[in-house]
Amino acid sequence: MNASETKGLILKIAFIFEKILAVVVLIVVLLGMVDVLRVILNVYIIDFQHPIEYNQLNDILGQILILVIGVELVVMLSLHIPGALIEALLYAIARKMLLIPKTHGMFDILIGVIAIGGLLCIKKYLVDKNPLPMKIGCVGEKEIAEDNRVE
Repeated sequence: MNASETKGLILKIAFIFEKILAVVVLIVVLLGMVDVLRVILNVYIIDFQHPIEYNQLNDILGQILILVIGVELVVMLSLHIPGALIEALLYAIARKMLLIPKTHGMFDILIGVIAIGGLLCIKKYLVDKNPLPMKIGCVGEKEIAEDNRVE
């Protein structure tokens, strides 16, 4: 086995591990959805006589946004396109802004707004509209794309 075949084998194994991790994250997200639905059922349907408090609603929204970030992570692991990373970062910043305690100043929210604006500018001006699979390396004279095709 020469060096280029070894690199190709290592890359294929890495892709397989990425796909396995994506499936594991997706299973965790599905289980998290069940938990969120259980909390919503308890708060809104079973205990409907008591109004929901701000902290409860904030916790529910925080859990939902964590699940969205998990889904974006799966997309990022599966597609390998720059736009998926930017969307995952957007959701993470939005979640952080949502969960800022009331006692903190407006400076944290301002930083979050600037970060989201910066990411949207990056997405609009620096990311391709039709991304092709990113080239990840060479095996001999042929390049391997992210979907394991040798070009």
